[in-house]
Amino acid sequence: MKAAVMQEIGKIVVKEIPDPEVGQDEILIKVDACAICGSDIRTLWYGSSHVKPPRILGHEVVGTIIKMGPEVTGGYQLGDSVAITPAIGCGECLYCRSGFTNMCSNLETIGFEFNGGFAELMNVPAKAIKQGHVNKLPSGLSCDQAVLAEPLACCINGQEPLGIGLGHKIVVIGAGTIGLFHTELALLKGVSRVFLADVVPSRLRNAETLGKNVIPIDSRNIDLMKETQSQTNGYGADVVIVACPVGEAQNQALKMVAKKGRVSLFGGLPPDKSIGHLDSNLIHYKEIGVFGAHASTASQNRLALELIANKRVDASRYITHTFHLDQIMEGMNVAKEGKAIKVVIKP
Repeated sequence: MKAAVMQEIGKIVVKEIPDPEVGQDEILIKVDACAICGSDIRTLWYGSSHVKPPRILGHEVVGTIIKMGPEVTGGYQLGDSVAITPAIGCGECLYCRSGFTNMCSNLETIGFEFNGGFAELMNVPAKAIKQGHVNKLPSGLSCDQAVLAEPLACCINGQEPLGIGLGHKIVVIGAGTIGLFHTELALLKGVSRVFLADVVPSRLRNAETLGKNVIPIDSRNIDLMKETQSQTNGYGADVVIVACPVGEAQNQALKMVAKKGRVSLFGGLPPDKSIGHLDSNLIHYKEIGVFGAHASTASQNRLALELIANKRVDASRYITHTFHLDQIMEGMNVAKEGKAIKVVIKP
């Protein structure tokens, strides 16, 4: 099969490699689409403690089942279109048994510890199948749109502790795919306003399609802190979601959130730039709740698929660029430079 193999930091080589072997309790899928995530970009250019090259990246993957081991259970059939929940827990620890599989201390992830979807074929490990991480696509949902279920599921996970509800005013910093998903989910929950900020004007134009309750803010030219205070009668936002990998934006979020408000540090930072941004006195005196967000669970991925299939979230607006597997480095560069909302790779 053909695969895009990360050979070392900054280098991917597209080449022929042997087809994956399929164990007695494993599934082989033909990859139909695999989207580029921000973590793929960080891993490629900065490395990751969870990735030991050579490795096939790609965890936002949808495919068709073409081979199954004889011990596979779950009612799957050859030809099924499936989306894979990539973060796989051990299934036995306290976190897994409590439903928080993404918090498993022995978490292994497609595209990190396992080879991922930037290839023609991908093996689905047995424990992913046993724990329900192989989700059949709802009727009528295309692979092109289903590929966005995984990042949407991560946003669903990120919003669970934030208490977003009717009438709230929230700020989302970063108008990429993740920021737009957070905006759509907040609107579904009945917020009165979403102030969506970015420094890239082309991204902010996507906010205009989300309705009159979304206020785009070009934070190159507008002081986001002052604008938030003005729009909230000086109280600050109920919730601020940092949906970009910028350390200073995290501290900025603490300044613009209201007392008793909540801040989500959704955007991960490169390992060598993750320390020293937060003013803990702001957290202390304003009694702010600060939350992290990491990956998602199988049930959150199933919910994401349903939201997209039922058009409660319009996935069609997000895919702006599609590249063939041979062009993956071009796709990675387009995504890195912020020229795209979502880049999809197709074998």
